[in-house]
Amino acid sequence: MVDAQLVLQLLVSGIVIGSRYALVAVSFGIIYSTTRIFHLAHAGTYTLAAYAAIVVSSMLGAPLWLGIVAGLVVATLVGALVEVGIYQPMRKRSATKLAMFLASLGLSIVISSAMQIIFGPQNLSLQRVPNATWFLGNITITSLNIAEIVVGWLAIGSLLLFLRRTQYGRAINAVRTNPQVAMAVGVSVNRIYLLVMMIGSFMVGISALLFLMGNVAYPTMGLTPILIGFIAVFLGGTDSVPGAALGGFVLGLATSLSGIWLPGDFASVVVFGILFVVLIFRPQGLLGRAAV
Repeated sequence: MVDAQLVLQLLVSGIVIGSRYALVAVSFGIIYSTTRIFHLAHAGTYTLAAYAAIVVSSMLGAPLWLGIVAGLVVATLVGALVEVGIYQPMRKRSATKLAMFLASLGLSIVISSAMQIIFGPQNLSLQRVPNATWFLGNITITSLNIAEIVVGWLAIGSLLLFLRRTQYGRAINAVRTNPQVAMAVGVSVNRIYLLVMMIGSFMVGISALLFLMGNVAYPTMGLTPILIGFIAVFLGGTDSVPGAALGGFVLGLATSLSGIWLPGDFASVVVFGILFVVLIFRPQGLLGRAAV
C-alpha cells in the first residue's frame, strides 16, 4: 500500500522541481523558438551565473543581494556576447545550424573546463542563506522551496506578459513566426536575436541562483538542467513558450512522483519515457501547433 504522507511529500518536491525545470525550459525555449539554435552554451551561462555570485558574495565578502545581481548581470552579458561574438558572425558566413550547434557545444565545454581550472573541481557555495523549515504533519517545505516556486513562476509570467503586451514582445513573436516577413515589415531580426539571447540568459541566471541558494556549485552544474530544459521544450512544443513551461513542470512532477515506485536512479528513464510517449502520440508537443 502506498504511504499517503510519502505521496504528499513527493508531490511538494515535484512542484518545486517542476517549477525549476519550467524556468530553465522557458529560458531555453525562447531562444530556440526564435533563433532555431540548439544553444547548449546555455549550460555555461548557468554555471557562470552561479560562480559570479559566489565570487562576489562569498569570496569578496559582499552582501548576498550584490552577489545575486552580479550573477544576473554576468548571465545576461554572456548571452549578449555569444550572440554578437559567435552567432552573428556565423550567420553572416551562412553557417549551418549544425555548425552553430557545435560552436555552442564547444563553448559550453570550454566554460566548464575553465571553471575547473580556475576554481578546482570542489563544490563551492554561497554565504549562508536563511532557510526556514515548516512541517505540515510529516510533510516538509522550506522558505527556499517557496521562493523557487514563486520567483520562477513570476519570471515566466512576466515573460509571457512581455511577449503579448509590448512592442518588443510582438516583434519577437513576429520573428519566431516568420523572420523573413518580420524583416520585410521593418523588424531588425539581428536585434531581436540579441534581445532574446539576453532575456533567455537572464532567466537561466535566475534559475541558477535559485538552485545555488540551497545547493552547491561545480564546473559541470549546468549540464543536467539544460538537458532537462531541452527535453521539456520538445515535450511542450518547440514553438510554444507556455508549452516549454508546461513540459518542464510535467517532467519535474513526474520524476518526483516516480519515486513512489522507482529508485531515484531511474529519473532519467522517466524523463525520456515521457518524451517518447508524447512524441509518438503528439509529435508537435503538448501545446505545439501541428505542421500544416
